[in-house]
Amino acid sequence: MADYLPVNSNSLRSDTTIGCDLYLRIKTKFENRYVLYCKDDIVFGDNKKGMLCEKNISRLFIKKDDQQKYYEYLENNFQEIITDVRIPPSQRTKIVHSAATNLVKDLFNDPRAGNIERTKTFAYNMVDYILQEGRAARSLLNIAIHEYYTYTHSVNVAAVGTLFAKELGFKNEDLKHFCSGILLHDIGKTRISTDILNKKGKLTKEEYEKIKKHPETGVEILKETGNGFTDEYLITLQHHENYDGTGYPHGLGKDEIHHTGKIARIIDVYDALTTTRSYAQAKRPFAALVEMKEKMINCFDKELFVEFIRFSGPYDQRAKQRKNNKVH
Repeated sequence: MADYLPVNSNSLRSDTTIGCDLYLRIKTKFENRYVLYCKDDIVFGDNKKGMLCEKNISRLFIKKDDQQKYYEYLENNFQEIITDVRIPPSQRTKIVHSAATNLVKDLFNDPRAGNIERTKTFAYNMVDYILQEGRAARSLLNIAIHEYYTYTHSVNVAAVGTLFAKELGFKNEDLKHFCSGILLHDIGKTRISTDILNKKGKLTKEEYEKIKKHPETGVEILKETGNGFTDEYLITLQHHENYDGTGYPHGLGKDEIHHTGKIARIIDVYDALTTTRSYAQAKRPFAALVEMKEKMINCFDKELFVEFIRFSGPYDQRAKQRKNNKVH
């Protein structure tokens, strides 16, 4: 029997063809039955959407094998979905995050020009969403995936980094380049063995040297596509450069590091510390900030780090509140 996955019915626009079969789940005493509601090549009309609203049905189901088709649909209709005020902001945020995660997963599985261009387009749309939603977009911080994979890390860093850059006063066009660069910043890792990337023990000297090459490799990949990037190159190249000159690949320091590279360094470290990796458990946001301050402060522009602490404060308080609610 096929496996089924839930999809938010609000993500489906009227008068569009979804591209995959949609099912209703019927619960019986003995089993869950999945009944075809709309075939893949049939227009999902107002009548079908209206019937769901009338019955107060918020979820439909797709076959697990059709998950990629559904994400392609979200991507193709992204601008219309994120501007649809009938969809609650919290649901729009989940759509943004899940579509971004799927997109970057595709990118890391196949870093060809088409997927890089898709990522750039998505980043620009994601910035439009963040600017449109204002503070409501900060809910992106609450649904970050806390298990470390290269692609989920890229989405988390893009969400946190773009919101932080907005707080710092970045304008529309600069935000778009920044978000695109953050989503693409680890693309050089696609040419490193997964055995090295996912190794649980300490890396050998040779393995670490390979890891240190990924910023330059990432820039090479971006240049191969000829997409006319600007800040994206700097973020990809400099996100491991430390303020005191001890970073890689070029050992840049202080004013040699571009402003966007300094921001990317802070966000990259913060997300790495707050997600579970193969060799370390995730830290709470406050604990991560303390470790960054006490053990790594020379890696960061101190003024930017203070600004990041201020930015992170409300998120950390919400995280503590959620934990307290679970306890009580």
